[in-house]
Amino acid sequence: MKTVNIPDAFSSYYAASTKPEIVEIEEMNYVSLLGTGSPGTTQFYQKKKAILEFVGHLQNLVKGTGKEFKSDIVEIFYWFDEKHGFVDIGDFYTTLDLSLLQYRIAILLPEFITAEDIENTINKNGTIPFASEFEKFVYTAGTCVQVMHVGPFADELETLPILQDFADHNKLAKSGMHHEIHVTHFEQGQSQKHLKTILRDPVQSI
Repeated sequence: MKTVNIPDAFSSYYAASTKPEIVEIEEMNYVSLLGTGSPGTTQFYQKKKAILEFVGHLQNLVKGTGKEFKSDIVEIFYWFDEKHGFVDIGDFYTTLDLSLLQYRIAILLPEFITAEDIENTINKNGTIPFASEFEKFVYTAGTCVQVMHVGPFADELETLPILQDFADHNKLAKSGMHHEIHVTHFEQGQSQKHLKTILRDPVQSI
């Protein structure tokens, strides 16, 4: 079986315009691990590094089995517990204290990679940081608004209100986790001027 290159096989999933748009996202499969607190902390980047290392071991585990794949684009799902109140698209990072933020760091997998494959990778590579926390995550975002943000993460505070205005104009309301796809690989401490990040939010008609 030919190796499935995830960025090529799911090219539309990783595509976005610099102008807001509406897209449909079907059910997707991921390997992921959970976290809490502000993005950009040392632990956040440790987990981001760990998931890339874990997927490398997972790819080695399935080598020669007919389930070969390549996937290395990190993405994060963010949300706040509903008990803290509703947080909209445009002011997602400015409404509540970011210490309350919850997130799921994820990498897209082909559907034929099973929870058992992930468990076997954990068992064979238990020294990987956070190894016991990795799990398969299946999620259908459905109808979403999205935009390609170019530049530093901090400037998302200017891009997200634009996405909010687009949703409002189309009579759409936020209905799920805020989703960011780091199309450009990024390490802590590097310049962020060149970054490309898809900002995507599930919505429903109002």
